[in-house]
Amino acid sequence: MKTGNFHGSTTIIIENEHFQVECLAEAGPRIVRLIPTWMGENLFAETPDVFKTTIHGDFHYFGGHRLSVAPETVSFSYVPDNRGLEVESKTSGVRLKGIIESVSHIRKIMSIQLSSSGPFVLVKHTLENHGKEPVKISPWAITMMRPGGVGILPQQVKLTDSDGLQPNRRFALWPYTQWSDRRLRLGEEFVGIKAGAPREGIKIGYFNPHGWMGYLFDDVFFVKRFGVRGDEEYPDFGCNSEAFSNHRMVELQSLGPLTELAPKQSIIHTETWEVYKEKEIPKDKFGERSIRERMNFGIGNWSILGRMDRSSL
Repeated sequence: MKTGNFHGSTTIIIENEHFQVECLAEAGPRIVRLIPTWMGENLFAETPDVFKTTIHGDFHYFGGHRLSVAPETVSFSYVPDNRGLEVESKTSGVRLKGIIESVSHIRKIMSIQLSSSGPFVLVKHTLENHGKEPVKISPWAITMMRPGGVGILPQQVKLTDSDGLQPNRRFALWPYTQWSDRRLRLGEEFVGIKAGAPREGIKIGYFNPHGWMGYLFDDVFFVKRFGVRGDEEYPDFGCNSEAFSNHRMVELQSLGPLTELAPKQSIIHTETWEVYKEKEIPKDKFGERSIRERMNFGIGNWSILGRMDRSSL
């Protein structure tokens, strides 16, 4: 198995003609780099210096993609996972098996498979309960995107009743979030969120019936897709999609339904990642009008994307 280096940490590399994917070899499970071969750069944020001090020790973010547990608590979401990972090679992929966490008794497993038919990555997230009591939790898949682009959250625009009198969307805001924050914009079809000053973060969540979230960076469009269950209960006031931003990254977060997970049982949450050149975004999936044209956030040059936008960070 091919190995690499991520700021001093050993990585495992899987690749094909579309992507190079790097996962930490000892910590996690974590995917720290997603490099489209035609781009040659990591789409994910790299934050090896960022950590959160908790009563259980220092939780290191590293950057990239991780599996967590919702609702967000210190004892379930921020247990240090710096060592003990088991790695199993699979056909066109790899399986990363984390430790059984001493506090939550949850084991996190991530299986990554590269598609041979196109620019797609299948990521299966598994939570196992190794404790003695049932726990009500949701799988929470978090992808940290590099700064300089715009996170795109598709809104519900269809009517929910024939008369058009009923509301069709709602949002959850975290206590540190303000609607007036310049990193957040509401459009007709999309909510936009980008990285930038100040250092303090913002976070928004909602129930997303479309089952995808995107990130437009320069002329590259990253999409993560996930299943939607309208008949299930979700955490955080019913959110299956959330986005966080600060001065270092934009996080795209998908969540599975809340599940009463009995001992020795597991739950699975699957994402499919797609990466396109902007001019090659398939119209049968995203509509005739371009994503950029539909980002009508209406605030001057707010939606200028890519490296030119770094000056605002």
